[in-house]
Amino acid sequence: MKLRTALNAQGLENEHRVFRSTRSTRNHQIGCGAILFYKKLYWRGNAAKTKIIGDILRKIHNQNVVIFDYGCGNGGDWPSILADYPNIQLIGYDISTKSTEIAESRLSGLNATLLTGDALYDQNFNAHFIVSFSVLEHVYDRKFYLNTAKKHLREDGYFYLNYDDGHFRNLLDLNEPRLWLSQIHGWLTNLPSLIFGGLNKDNFQMRVSRSMIDELIAECGFKIDEVFYSNLMDFKRLYKTLPESSLEDYINFWLNVEDTLNRKFLFNQKKSNPLSDTCNLWQFMGSRTLVLRIEQL
Repeated sequence: MKLRTALNAQGLENEHRVFRSTRSTRNHQIGCGAILFYKKLYWRGNAAKTKIIGDILRKIHNQNVVIFDYGCGNGGDWPSILADYPNIQLIGYDISTKSTEIAESRLSGLNATLLTGDALYDQNFNAHFIVSFSVLEHVYDRKFYLNTAKKHLREDGYFYLNYDDGHFRNLLDLNEPRLWLSQIHGWLTNLPSLIFGGLNKDNFQMRVSRSMIDELIAECGFKIDEVFYSNLMDFKRLYKTLPESSLEDYINFWLNVEDTLNRKFLFNQKKSNPLSDTCNLWQFMGSRTLVLRIEQL
């Protein structure tokens, strides 16, 4: 499908508000500084994705922008986002033809173009924003992946590179015997990829080392503008137990707790961390996001 160069000029009212902690709101007071309230939540249940989309929407206001989802799967929450923000043109790429076909069906009639296979490498678009949600741990040639992202990012653009460690953490909850069978099953399912994942290009899965990826990012000509950790394990589990009527308040609370932890309680530990990251939050929040910009020479 040929990429469209013209974008819709329709604008929408910004969907986000910022409250100060000195002001009483119906939501929550957390420490000092700004409390973010997301009027509409996207990708609910995954704090990293919800925060990234919220950050992008705050940046774009009513501007016409191109967003490139580099590893879009079956389209995630993009149908809702594009329906609410017709000023966004989405370009989605996934290596899986089946996933791309599902995404194309779900995004039919919206401002979206889907690519798969080698089709991406013939394109010359430049995106205002690139998002990569929990894809990097499945990428065999990470240098090529980063260089391709750089090729398609505007000089003043933002690349939200998110990776997840959940596949490599199978914890047995001793307080919940009824869950042991499913937890053991998950561990056994992931075991082959933990041992052999790095040998199979077609079904690749390997834990991302912070030091290695940070070095590779610099080597590819990016600079790190911001880093944050997400998805407190117990908060994510609690989310699944709540009724629909409580979810908006809960997710906003969850996002603000994680924001406070990242701003005030993030420390690098001196000793080596077996989880491949020396940050204290990484032990409890298995999702790391780097906001990247192109290094200007």
